[in-house]
Amino acid sequence: MADARIKVVTIMNYPPDPRTRQMGYAFLDTAIANGAASVTVLYEDCEPVIAPEHRRAADIDVVRCRSHDVGHPHFNLRFKLANLAALDFPFLYLDADTAVLSPLQPVWDRRHDKPWVGVDHQWVPSDPRTHRSPFLNSGVQLVGDPSFYDLRAILDVQNAAVPLARHAEVPKSVLFPCPGHDQAILFRYFRAIGYDYTHPAVGPEWNSCAGVTEVTRDGNRWVGRTRGLAADHPVHLVHYWSQFKPWAIGCPVYESFADRFRGS
Repeated sequence: MADARIKVVTIMNYPPDPRTRQMGYAFLDTAIANGAASVTVLYEDCEPVIAPEHRRAADIDVVRCRSHDVGHPHFNLRFKLANLAALDFPFLYLDADTAVLSPLQPVWDRRHDKPWVGVDHQWVPSDPRTHRSPFLNSGVQLVGDPSFYDLRAILDVQNAAVPLARHAEVPKSVLFPCPGHDQAILFRYFRAIGYDYTHPAVGPEWNSCAGVTEVTRDGNRWVGRTRGLAADHPVHLVHYWSQFKPWAIGCPVYESFADRFRGS
């Protein structure tokens, strides 16, 4: 019988900096508190420190992986894309620079609906890179059928569009059809095969930029809501990408773990 537990996968390959360690602590704590029963943490050369309380609360597997030659040196291509595509079990991938505010079960339950589900990038007023037609943000990936995550097929589409091995001679705007690296190649692949990676039940509320999200405390739980967008909405997962790292914006979720982290 298939394992019905929520299986989260993340990547933690940060240098030993207290801020990123605290961010990783907050990620694991919020993910486990919201249903992640099994967590696989991938890393390459900076082994993450896992707190004893997190190991007691969930099955945590820390796995050292290697980079792969995919024709481009960016970490999200040679490591993230290659190693996620190599997994042989259904999983919910979450970037480690996120915090989970709501139960993950509603997302996990959708893994049978489509083989691969992602969320479009938000339009962020302060970031011109996002001021374009919708495109994929790969920080959240629900993979119900790991065989669909076919690295060779993905790279074949990319190489047919542009000679990846000659990336230094190709303008970035041609090499990557949208901002990002692994997400740009995935975006090109899904468009090429005519696949709609979106799901109506897994929208931007599950991958919301911290720069447009306000998080407040309501009793014993965190509540998130976008601010300043054309149509503000509740947020279930906040993403601290780019310039919006939690220490840079004073995120209350991150700050709430300062004392617990120091004692871990």
